[in-house]
Amino acid sequence: MEIGNILWPIIIFFAITVAVSIGTLRLILMVRGQRFLSIIIGFFEASIGIAAIAKIIRDVSGIYSILAYGAGFATGLFIGMVISDKISKNIMSTNIISNKFHTEIEEVLRENGFGVTSFYGNGKDGNLKILNVICRNTKLIMLNKIVCGQDPGAFLVTHRLEGLRGGFFYDMKPGR
Repeated sequence: MEIGNILWPIIIFFAITVAVSIGTLRLILMVRGQRFLSIIIGFFEASIGIAAIAKIIRDVSGIYSILAYGAGFATGLFIGMVISDKISKNIMSTNIISNKFHTEIEEVLRENGFGVTSFYGNGKDGNLKILNVICRNTKLIMLNKIVCGQDPGAFLVTHRLEGLRGGFFYDMKPGR
């Protein structure tokens, strides 16, 4: 076995791992409005990916290169998820509207450690109470189960928050 038959799959693995990882970073920056930096990262991401694919196409019989590409892609996705968790706090705000069970939902959420802010609004059917909960995205499934357990017809709207300061957040220590 030639050294190239071993070395090229390793190079392809690391190249694709880097390309996919920086692709995640590019998407995060793009969503945050940092367009110029996203364009620069996209250039390198595409260049690395094309170079790796070109090498695989030149050596079609190299199953190890193809497997290295797949393994590098999967590893890059994993590293990208870790990067995403580290640089974005993934703090979510959920508004909950329940026409009949808002008091019960509010009580159960507080019993389960969620901070709840409530306020009144006007809808097409008159006055209603709106509950707002701020938590990490990892707690959204738990939040939805609690709310739907009290009122399967409740209306929930969730969106990501940026630039937070102060307040009470479920499962978060101050300064994090």
